[in-house]
Amino acid sequence: MSAPESQLPDEAVRFATGLGFIEGPVWDHRARTLSVVSINHGCVYTLDAAGNRVEAVSVGGGPNGLVLSSSGLLIAQNGGIFGGSGVARPGVQRIQNGRVDYVLDQGFLAPNDLAFGPDGRLYVTDPATDRALTEPTEGRLLACNLRTGECETVVDGRLFPNGLAFEADGEHLLLAQTYPRLIERLHLTGGGWTSEGVFCHLTNGRPDGMAIDEEGNVWICTPGTGGVEIFDRRGQLSRRIDLGSGTMTTNICFGGDDRRDVFITAAGIGTVIKLRSGAPGLRLHG
Repeated sequence: MSAPESQLPDEAVRFATGLGFIEGPVWDHRARTLSVVSINHGCVYTLDAAGNRVEAVSVGGGPNGLVLSSSGLLIAQNGGIFGGSGVARPGVQRIQNGRVDYVLDQGFLAPNDLAFGPDGRLYVTDPATDRALTEPTEGRLLACNLRTGECETVVDGRLFPNGLAFEADGEHLLLAQTYPRLIERLHLTGGGWTSEGVFCHLTNGRPDGMAIDEEGNVWICTPGTGGVEIFDRRGQLSRRIDLGSGTMTTNICFGGDDRRDVFITAAGIGTVIKLRSGAPGLRLHG
């Protein structure tokens, strides 16, 4: 199913379609490919620089977030919620040379999104259940050592912790709390991650995935209202990009040869939307 052309602004183009309920885009600069998860198809699609499918790997359940590591693609496997393809063991999966295994599979409830931190650990949001979208349910953020398998809860008691992004200094972390419609800013201190309070409130939708550009602008997807809201480094709304009713914009990443291509997963129409940014995206850890 595709939205009418008139629903997209002139700056946006359809990069790839027919992908199902998609999330977690990640760009591989070396291979010049984009990978996305399809929650309802239970797989990961990899697309070339022109948007053509080059690989589809079945992972089962409900693959959610996605990140690139030195040993392959890592997937936040939510266990089958949010319309997943079936039931799977919650945890973090890996695709390496077309094969799927688990790198972390103990103690998780419903992993949602993930990102490498400046300390080399993998940070994973775990909102516990899909009911967290409509009920005040507490979730957490974990930091995991992939070498030892040890995971530590670094932030707890958050209402639907969802997307996350590290700022350029590596000492600040932005964490989406979807239920209360806010982005929290945390600071790394000697005692761990400490909250600095609310970075911004969203008034036209709830936050999901996000990404930061080199100018410090924070690009935040709002699935229920089909858009992307851009906040400056002070947390002030500078722009909103409306992509049309029903597009359900779930997540976002920067890519392309100059990191100025913006890839947005529009889960409601099974489409990756691409537009251009004036500033390149931050280089990611990992």
